[in-house]
Amino acid sequence: MTSDIQYPDNFIERLHAVWGEGFLSPGGAEEVREIVRDIDLAQKTVLDIGFGTAGPAITLARELGAGQVVGVDVEEPLHRRAKAIVDAAGLSERIDLRLVEPGPLPFGDASFDVVFSKDSIIHIPDKGALFAEVRRVLKPGGTFAASDWLSGEGPDAEAALRHMGGHLHFEMATAPQMEKILRDAGFKSVSSVDRNAWYAIVVDEELRTLERVYDDLVARVGKEVVDPWLQVRRGLARAVQGGGLRPTHLRGTSP
Repeated sequence: MTSDIQYPDNFIERLHAVWGEGFLSPGGAEEVREIVRDIDLAQKTVLDIGFGTAGPAITLARELGAGQVVGVDVEEPLHRRAKAIVDAAGLSERIDLRLVEPGPLPFGDASFDVVFSKDSIIHIPDKGALFAEVRRVLKPGGTFAASDWLSGEGPDAEAALRHMGGHLHFEMATAPQMEKILRDAGFKSVSSVDRNAWYAIVVDEELRTLERVYDDLVARVGKEVVDPWLQVRRGLARAVQGGGLRPTHLRGTSP
């Protein structure tokens, strides 16, 4: 993830208005459970890459039984907000959130049973370097389980993506590309699950939610912020519905 601030407080407020406190991407706790479906997290040590505002980490610890969740992210506003949410949930002893510099993960080899990430890998340009680090910090037989915003293929997909806009920096890849990068990093049993059909339905409800909370958002962050962002959200919906943006689950096993 880049070191400049992409998630200031007013952007966090907008994303929480769409997806609920603690979540910066769709699906909430239900989607977290889907990402780690059939993985036994009881008393396991989990690394959460890109903890956002800690909703996924709380789900992993409180609902799914992870013994310890260590989260890393690179932006101070996220760290501050996430820590407050974890403290309010009474989980500060089981969730350790760390503000880190972009680059190699600050952990020893074979430190984690599971490495998890929800929709943050899109911000990381060198995905091969990231997956090599993920494999390094996973214990033998450990699991990488993530969701990410992937790209479709072909001219229709490219046209849809051009409508997304916004201030975020991201590096897109297709599902076959991501699977190859994972295999090249040494992962076994690599798989991906396309979630585009699910999100194409969900995104309509998100737009209706934004319309319902529009006045409240304007009061909190200003019309000059909300109106352009609403246009971005509509562009994102078109990108999903046109097949250009494909939410995808990724999984691999460390040998």
